[in-house]
Amino acid sequence: MLSKPRYGWSEVTLGDFKTSASNLDDVPFDWLRACKNGLEYGLPISLYIEEEGSNSIIVTYYYSTHIIIEDEELNRSLKTIEDLDFMDITYMLLNDFRDNFEDWVKWFVYEDSETDFERRRKELKQLIDEADHYLYIRANKHNKPYAKF
Repeated sequence: MLSKPRYGWSEVTLGDFKTSASNLDDVPFDWLRACKNGLEYGLPISLYIEEEGSNSIIVTYYYSTHIIIEDEELNRSLKTIEDLDFMDITYMLLNDFRDNFEDWVKWFVYEDSETDFERRRKELKQLIDEADHYLYIRANKHNKPYAKF
């Protein structure tokens, strides 16, 4: 879903939808908080993508995921991906953040000191663990193949 961050950008891919997320928004923290809360409370998840000119919002819940795409002229379109739910999205994101952990620690443009990075390492690890915990609980109830047994 998310590529390894490079030069303040990460490629976002869901089905045939592709765009780039900018580091003007704190993707790992904002998105993991949304996932954790959605799974904990059974709420739809909304993930904002800052594209520096155009923007997209991924909205996901049970059974499907919707992507609202807004271009620079404020024209809007909608893509729907069936059979991709908020548990699947969270699972993909957790893998992406774990696979490139240090890159995501240093992602946010407004935090760039070693003190910032140390705090972000600790907080990101905790957030990953919490989201993983709630994913396990909900995915296990729904017999998802990636639920830990």
